[in-house]
Parts: sequence; C-alpha cells; structure tokens
Amino acid sequence: MKRIIACALVVMAVLTAGRVSAQDKGISFSGGSDLVSSYVWRGVYEAGVSLQPTMTMSAGNFSATAWGSVDFASTSYKEMDLTLAYTLGPVTLSLADLYWEGGAGNRDLIGRNYFTFDNHSPHRIEVGASWVVSEKIPFTLSWYTILFGAADVNSRGERAYGSYFEIACPFQVKGIDMKAGVGMVPWNAYGTYGVDRDFYVQNVFLNAGKTWDIGGNDGMNIGLFTNLIWNPALEDVNFVGGVSFRM
Repeated sequence: MKRIIACALVVMAVLTAGRVSAQDKGISFSGGSDLVSSYVWRGVYEAGVSLQPTMTMSAGNFSATAWGSVDFASTSYKEMDLTLAYTLGPVTLSLADLYWEGGAGNRDLIGRNYFTFDNHSPHRIEVGASWVVSEKIPFTLSWYTILFGAADVNSRGERAYGSYFEIACPFQVKGIDMKAGVGMVPWNAYGTYGVDRDFYVQNVFLNAGKTWDIGGNDGMNIGLFTNLIWNPALEDVNFVGGVSFRM
C-alpha cells in the first residue's frame, strides 16, 4: 500500500510540475467537439450526421491541431486532420495533413491504410495562408494548395496541385456572430473536389452562431450554429445545423 501511495504521489508531482512548466512556457491546451447535421467541406457534401472532435496545443504564435470527423454510420466516412500553424500579425501560415476515406472526388486511386505514403496514399499534404486585411476591414483572404496525395489529380490523371481560394467577412447582427464568404477553385482539381472544370465557384456561404459560457471560470462554453451553403459548380445546396462544445 505504501508503494502504491508513493507511486501515486510521484505521478501527481510529475503531472503538476509538467502543468506548471507548461503554464510558465505559455503552452496551453484546448479541446471540444461539434455535432453537425451533415459535413460539408468547402462547399462539397462529404457525409451525413457527424461527430467532429478537436484538440489544440498553443504556444505563443504557434499551434498544433488535431481534428476529426466520423459519420454516424461509421463505415462510409472517416477523416483525421493534423495542422501546424504560425501567426505573424494578420497573416497565418499553415501546413496540414488531411486524411479521409469516402466522400466526394475521385477516390479510386486511394488506399485506406493510414500509414501508407506511396502512390496510393490516403493523405494529402496541404499548405495554406490566410490574411486579415485590417481591423477596420476584417475581410480574410485565404489560399490553400495540396502538395502531395494520390487523389491530387485532374480529370486527365495528372498532378493537379489542387488549390482553393476564399474571401470571407465576419460581422455581428444583434449579438449573433455571422460570417459570409465565397470560395473558388482556380484550376481543375477533379480528384479532390469532384468537378471536371477549370476555374469555378464552389462555395458560397452564410454562417450564423452564438456561444454561451458555462461552468464559471473554467473556460467551458457551448454554442449553436447554422450554415447555409451553395455550390454553384455542382448545382447543390446544403443547410447545416450544429452544436459545439469547447473547454
């Protein structure tokens, strides 16, 4: 019993020291999960009702985020994304590993094994940059390009370096957080987005949401949101509702 108590005290001491050290170094962790009526990515419908957990480590201007999505059927769609980001004033640079099974686009070339990094790799390595124009003009300009991945091909099977460009603007209406924007694909990226065309608009959206703090000063909150999304390229529309929980 004494050994058990001693071991427990040692573990508690290590964890406490690690927590204090992390706080001293400005390292913080956060996490949460969303429950959505459907999963739509950049205007493209991917899956039905889905659970989407997230976890982030932040240190100064640097952050590392793990994000996932699995639909309630648990067999048709699964996604796991890892993103490194660094903020330089109004500019945020990112490098992401996007792994998913199922959904839109040409998936015939993709394997299902997570640790596969050959010509059938289910991973896509994507680099991105976002720029907030100014505080007075809070428009955000974002550009993302895939550098690697078996699905990153055009309709001819050639490497596409599939890219996505978005213009978005947040605003408030009577305490409701709103965001409107438009996203475009500059050249053929059939393997990623499932559209056999060069430049086109694939994401026109209007988001609305509100968040409430819960649990006193523990930094926990719950939110409700709705997203209205049009995809002119696919002649599609989706209306998504969801609940978010953050801690």
